[in-house]
Amino acid sequence: MEIVKLGLAEMQALYEARMKEDFPPSELRPWSSMRTLTEQGSYLCFGFQEGGRILAYAAFARCPGAALLDYYAVDSALRGRGIGQKFLRGLRRFSQELDAPFVLVEVESVESARTQEEAETRRRRIRFYERCGCRPSGVYAYLFGVDYQILYLPFQEGTVTNSQVRCALEQVYRMTVGLLVGEDRQRFAQVCQVYAGPRA
Repeated sequence: MEIVKLGLAEMQALYEARMKEDFPPSELRPWSSMRTLTEQGSYLCFGFQEGGRILAYAAFARCPGAALLDYYAVDSALRGRGIGQKFLRGLRRFSQELDAPFVLVEVESVESARTQEEAETRRRRIRFYERCGCRPSGVYAYLFGVDYQILYLPFQEGTVTNSQVRCALEQVYRMTVGLLVGEDRQRFAQVCQVYAGPRA
């Protein structure tokens, strides 16, 4: 198994064949947005493959000093075999290409879950990322109607503060969300907010 960086044509094929299946339409950014960011050098996608088959993939939005795990999925037939954990840990080797001291990870917040079952699903997801080396921050975000807790995967030794996490997240959101909503600041504030704790 090896990790490979995907080119634009490979990303588009992955988007059409896999991402549309792995993510609901409400969570999947338009391909035109991914293409524009990729052409600007602000979006990277990696595949974890064996024998030419992509077992898992990860897409990152990035700007100088900040990177966000935008999409992450393991082939549905292979889940539960440790592939996702091995892949995410292996991505640390690409820290220079991501150009960031840590990667931001959005997970739907436990606090905003509507049922106990939903809350437990979100806790399991958080535990998975923690097993991969991610750490919780005190930063939360509201994005297009969804409340997220922000985790981070450090690439180097040392302390990462909530202020650093928040600054990096806001930087990435200005780029990615701005591409979707344009320069309308009021619209941006309606769909994207960052908090130093769970949203009341």
